Amino acid sequence: MSAPAGSEARGPARRGVLIYNPTAGQRDRRAAMQAVIERLRDDGIELAHAPTRGPGHATRIVRDLLPGNPDVVAVCGGDGTVSEAAAALLGTDVPLAILPGGTSNVLAVELGIPFELDRAARLIVDAEVRTVRAAVANDRPFLLMAGVGLDARVMGKMSLFLKRWFGRAGILVTAVVEFFRYEFPKLDVEIDGAHHAATFAVVANSKHYAGDWIVAPDASADSDTLEVLIFDSRSRRDLFRLFRGMQGGKGKHLKSGLARVVRGRRVRVTSLEPYAVEVQVDGDCVLETPVECRIAERRLRVLAPRKG
Repeated sequence: MSAPAGSEARGPARRGVLIYNPTAGQRDRRAAMQAVIERLRDDGIELAHAPTRGPGHATRIVRDLLPGNPDVVAVCGGDGTVSEAAAALLGTDVPLAILPGGTSNVLAVELGIPFELDRAARLIVDAEVRTVRAAVANDRPFLLMAGVGLDARVMGKMSLFLKRWFGRAGILVTAVVEFFRYEFPKLDVEIDGAHHAATFAVVANSKHYAGDWIVAPDASADSDTLEVLIFDSRSRRDLFRLFRGMQGGKGKHLKSGLARVVRGRRVRVTSLEPYAVEVQVDGDCVLETPVECRIAERRLRVLAPRKG
């Protein structure tokens, strides 16, 4: 079998699977996915339909597929679906192709993958393979970030109906409600043995956050360290300014002193309250404190636009 253009070892891809969340974003994706499959067939690439049925299903699809030695795994959906598929591909030679199709696609922004579906699908034929590092939160792999506190609470409380029909605007409704409910829990953030107080923290493996916002300007999936955003204020005004400062890509939230970023290899976040605090991983609220993060030993191969 051969592999996507740009692979030194495998050649043009011939056989694989297209995993997609049939209701990601604000539209039904089934017809669009069929059109992608038919267009790629003209290039000699056969992709099987693989719609997801719920949380964790993308990981199971890939694990079941790997014994058949696929040439490529393509995923259309949001960061959560992409992250699930990537978790099963870590350490393998099978490249991941990302077709942005969710409410947020931070990894696509990070890698420069176009949001227009046809252009993104074309990368399966003509792209280079990049190797990126993943991180691990407890036993859960992640590509982008692990957020402890408000963002996790928003994702955990979010109405799937509002997200499905209104996209970012639907998430904003929950964000506003949880912003005014947030009690600023006391957190201990231990980074390579040093302790830091926080009321909200983000362990970043990429610089982008919530789309094209910048959470940690120096974070990169090519690095062997993590960048940890630490916010320790108990002021709702400061919290609002923090998120406003992440917008625009100029790092205003750091330059103003609202938050700071600490680099490290091992990060452990513990709640100092009598209750656990929610943790979101690549946009899915699936864990709670205590959470320990580190760079994963296994890497991921991703199809991305050629540089230069």
